[in-house]
Amino acid sequence: MDDATTTKRKRPVIRFNDLPTDILIGIISRLPIKEAARTSILSSHWKKIWCSHVNLEFSFYSMSPRLASTSHDARLRMKMFIERVSQVFAQHSGLSVQKIAIQGKLDNEHADHINRWLSFVSATKTKDLTFDFKSRYPREGPYDFPFKFFGAMDSSYLLSMRLSAVSLNPPVDFKAFLNLKRLKLEHTNITDENMQILISNCNALEFLGIVDCGKLTRLSTSHLWNQLKHLHVESCHLLKEIELNLGLTKLGYKGTLIPLSPPGPLLLTNVCMKLQHARSSLGYIFTNLPSTLLHLETLSLQCSELERAILPENHIKFMYLKHLRLQLRHPVTEKKIDLLDFACLLEAAPLLQKFELHMWMPLHHQRYREEAHGELRSLPPQPHAHLRLVHISGFIGMKDQLELSLHILRNSAMIRAMKVDPKPLFALPCISMLSPLEGFQYLDGYEVAIEYLCREDHNNVVDVSEIRREEVETLSVCELVYPDCVRLTRKANSSS
Repeated sequence: MDDATTTKRKRPVIRFNDLPTDILIGIISRLPIKEAARTSILSSHWKKIWCSHVNLEFSFYSMSPRLASTSHDARLRMKMFIERVSQVFAQHSGLSVQKIAIQGKLDNEHADHINRWLSFVSATKTKDLTFDFKSRYPREGPYDFPFKFFGAMDSSYLLSMRLSAVSLNPPVDFKAFLNLKRLKLEHTNITDENMQILISNCNALEFLGIVDCGKLTRLSTSHLWNQLKHLHVESCHLLKEIELNLGLTKLGYKGTLIPLSPPGPLLLTNVCMKLQHARSSLGYIFTNLPSTLLHLETLSLQCSELERAILPENHIKFMYLKHLRLQLRHPVTEKKIDLLDFACLLEAAPLLQKFELHMWMPLHHQRYREEAHGELRSLPPQPHAHLRLVHISGFIGMKDQLELSLHILRNSAMIRAMKVDPKPLFALPCISMLSPLEGFQYLDGYEVAIEYLCREDHNNVVDVSEIRREEVETLSVCELVYPDCVRLTRKANSSS
């Protein structure tokens, strides 16, 4: 090969510093702000680059040095954290800021500093704001969010806001956040009246999240009409009623059983309910869910199963429901339920494609034996033409568990897979509630599933998670259910 050809094929060398400034800013903005600031020592050019970081995220734990645990040292750490955040804002160019997130145990004692940071938010037209000030311990008082920084015009750029552990008292004539699309409030002091004032102007709001707001007693989103698509409400213990808007398509709720008041037929397609103090999942589905959920496609329900539901003769049907997920817990000594009742769900959801049934019933383990429990019951045929995927966990071989599983298997003509797991992977409230002897219940569930379900499986669709006796006898129940979690915990403890 001659020299001319070699020269022709030789590629030019492009150095990192030769890249356009906007590309360098995009790269540096993917780094945590602490790491990005370190690039300033490279050159004066790089100092300008990091000062244009578009995602300014500050965490107290990552940006303040670890000192002793005395109250004096805690105050010193907070002072250093505040100084570092303020220094970054002071050096920043103020251009093209997309996100500002500050996480730390701040309260009204630090209001002067936080107010200056909010001035920076306003001046830079930041699009995404997060203030996460929650703490485990009592403090002087939550930060009183200053609505005076946000008028109709100078808040129009803000698209997403998350506020945690602050106090919200908007003035009656408050007019701002006109273009806000996402709002999440956590551990926040806000009354019913102030909530309505706050969201009444959010005409573009698409997501509203409310978590542990202890003063709320009633929530109404009906005035938002078709804009609000996703509502998530969790652990608001005084809340008594939620009035939904017509355009809502996704609802998530965790708390006590309360009425949902729709003004008319809803467009809801996805509902996730985690109910406290509810006594029957079937009772809730057929008597408490609004009958106006005409378009429901996905329903996830978690509750305790404490009593057998008395269902109406002509119960409602969910004509569009495609995915049903139930998480059932029955942690009481007297069993009052019959899982075979859940067979009615096949009739109630004729287009159902995926069914998940996750159980935790540790106090009622009676492995099915024909000589002790009699012949297995069977219901009249209920052919289902759409059910394809079934996932059952917490299967410990009880008679009614087996009868329901067999009913589903026999009546689902299009079923492709039925996964059966004896372990309570999803319905278990917490790992500390596991009983030391539960492992033997999993073994019984495995053996019953192999003996009866697999024998009835003519299309090779049943997949039973294996439980080995030697593992049950040698491993703890926590290791059986969550082996990866236990392994990581041991690794972390050994390294520390």
